[in-house]
Amino acid sequence: MTLDESSLQAKYDLVKLSVLTSTQISTRTSAVLAKFSRPGDETENSDPTTTPARVGNDNGKPVIVALSAKPKAASKLISIVEISKRELASTKVKCFQYNALGSDIVEIERKSKKGDDESESDEAFETMGAVPLSEKKKRSMPVMTIYLAITPVRELRIAYGEQT
Repeated sequence: MTLDESSLQAKYDLVKLSVLTSTQISTRTSAVLAKFSRPGDETENSDPTTTPARVGNDNGKPVIVALSAKPKAASKLISIVEISKRELASTKVKCFQYNALGSDIVEIERKSKKGDDESESDEAFETMGAVPLSEKKKRSMPVMTIYLAITPVRELRIAYGEQT
């Protein structure tokens, strides 16, 4: 079941973060924890892991952080989420996690086949009006998205289940 994120944005402060293979775990973890810290608590020397979590942002909407990653960075995504949950738990903040698996359509280059050389045996199997193959092919690439919130989110629980 897919979820319409525009309906979430109407009720919640939805913050989308992507995780790549080049993303540093510590910086992305700090960014996640900073989204859950109270406004006014952020000073230059404050550590986001020690500031208490907030229920809402400046406009009163509860915060949801959505972290997305492609297959090569999925393990890094899971590490970031687990570290963030551990830091929130150390400050006595209950965290709700919702896992979603989706897909994106991407175009990838076609690989040349071995023995693609024109040989004498291929001439015997010549077809009339053959359609040339395109240079790229479309594939469905899985994408993992993990939603973190410090308040229960009914829409996400119905769509994906809930983990605390």
